[in-house]
Amino acid sequence: MIEKIKNVLDRIILISASFLLIILVLGALWQVFSRYVLSNPSTFTNELLGFLLVWTSMLGASYAFGTNQHLALTFIKNKLKGKNEFVITIINDLFIVVFTVLVLIIGGFEAVNITMGQNTPILGISTGLIYSILPISGFLIIFYKLLDIKNYRIPKKVGD
Repeated sequence: MIEKIKNVLDRIILISASFLLIILVLGALWQVFSRYVLSNPSTFTNELLGFLLVWTSMLGASYAFGTNQHLALTFIKNKLKGKNEFVITIINDLFIVVFTVLVLIIGGFEAVNITMGQNTPILGISTGLIYSILPISGFLIIFYKLLDIKNYRIPKKVGD
């Protein structure tokens, strides 16, 4: 059941990020076209593209954690085997969880609350809505990390 939820969540993230990426490309093309062909630069695309880039990046990072394809320094972990590798994996995941809770979830909610009453200068969108991707991606990363922790297998001896 949990694996089905993960698969559905993966697809939702991929479809959302893909859709945002298409809008990013089309917006950039429109920006260039309006500036150099029409000689009348679009005023809203620069702000919109900046916000969409943040959303796409955060969704991509969440997906990367879900598929264990995120950027990682593994030189220490690769040198260890068995229980030592297991301990380093647990410590690493605990660092990720603590960082995610403190920065993305708690800090993200604080950023959303502080900026909810502010609007962007060109689009007029609440800045809090833009920052809402921080706690959203934080919860996604925590969900994926909890699934990883659930699948841990403690090695019986050093060679395992």
